[in-house]
Amino acid sequence: PDVISGDMESAMAVELNPWVEYEFRVVATNKIGTGDPSAPSRVIRTNEAVPKTPPANVSGRSGRRHELVIAWEPVSEEFQNGEGFGYIVAFRPNGTRGWKEKMVTSSDASKSIYRDESVPPLTPFEVKVGVYNNKGDGPFSPIVVICSAE
Repeated sequence: PDVISGDMESAMAVELNPWVEYEFRVVATNKIGTGDPSAPSRVIRTNEAVPKTPPANVSGRSGRRHELVIAWEPVSEEFQNGEGFGYIVAFRPNGTRGWKEKMVTSSDASKSIYRDESVPPLTPFEVKVGVYNNKGDGPFSPIVVICSAE
């Protein structure tokens, strides 16, 4: 928070990230100068919330014949907003309706492989990757078009 008058006994920290541990200190200042910071408070974790940050840089990677390899940059822990974090990988052949979805339960995951013997090489797919945690589903990345392996 901003500077608080000397007669205040509390302050409210705002715009903190969900599911992050914080410590707080107090520093006093007067005409003479600034004192040493207080000892840190006990560690406080903010409440969980639905994730709001989708993975970045969704792209295709090389793979084996009949594979669609979907890659992304994992969401850092500070933006996972709670326990049970994972990814929802959605894909469909370009120009079709209805998404196929695959759940990826590892928060560290950075790729998913879909294998289908009936998919010809270099078939274009629309792909998006979303996020979820125990509180619910978050947003999807923008749709990108990638091709199945040759």
